[in-house]
Amino acid sequence: MQLYVSNIQILYMAILHALGRKEVRLNPISPTFFANVAKMLGIDIIYTDGKLDFSSDADIVHNFYESFTPQALVVFQNHGENIGSAKVFVKKNGPCVVAEFFDEELYVKCKLFLEGGIKRGRLWNYDVIALGIKEHAQPCKIEELEGKIQKSNETLAYLHKSFAGNPYFDMVPMGSKTLKEEFPILLKPSLYCPKEDIYQELQERGVEVKVRFKPLYRLTLFKSEPLAVSEEIYKALLTLPLRTNIAKPLMEVLEKYRYRGCSF
Repeated sequence: MQLYVSNIQILYMAILHALGRKEVRLNPISPTFFANVAKMLGIDIIYTDGKLDFSSDADIVHNFYESFTPQALVVFQNHGENIGSAKVFVKKNGPCVVAEFFDEELYVKCKLFLEGGIKRGRLWNYDVIALGIKEHAQPCKIEELEGKIQKSNETLAYLHKSFAGNPYFDMVPMGSKTLKEEFPILLKPSLYCPKEDIYQELQERGVEVKVRFKPLYRLTLFKSEPLAVSEEIYKALLTLPLRTNIAKPLMEVLEKYRYRGCSF
């Protein structure tokens, strides 16, 4: 059972509404819409600290870059095989968003929500029987997905080999069954202070580096007490494009700023 959407935030709203949850547990290193949508629905937010298992061989690439096989009601991942167990798998790549349901009741409720809560009758007759937002998209697919996954795995293997044993950052293990387009690294603590300079110089060299995400509890609307691991991830995480040509400029920039160090 599948639903296609053009807006992942409305899909998330549909799922939360259909589940009827009074509270939702969020990793603070999450996209802001996770918290925004919950707050709009009057759902309490409980933060659960992040975790990073560098020994894991799980096949998952998701928003938080945790390297584990998820066991959750809803799993967000890039396109590829379903990894873990869930009632719903939400898969995204570019404009193609699909939700795969393994719970018929939840599927029916979400479908109704995404049809504006409208029950169609004969000819032009209809009724509104539930809350909802009209959100439709044509079925989509990523062409040659297997080839793309194989190529991303080859690029990832090249980068892991190139950076093995480097003194500047740790690499997060990622599995082989999902499509990967980004390469997350965790800077060593000695590089936390010059992180802004590292970011700016990589941008100047044409490397589209990102910093994602600011912990939700640091934002005014969702403010809460900081959590230790999430704070470290925020300080350490840089996300680079998954390309072989990032290796040389990345190492050159990190070598340039290694002397700066940090003292806390």
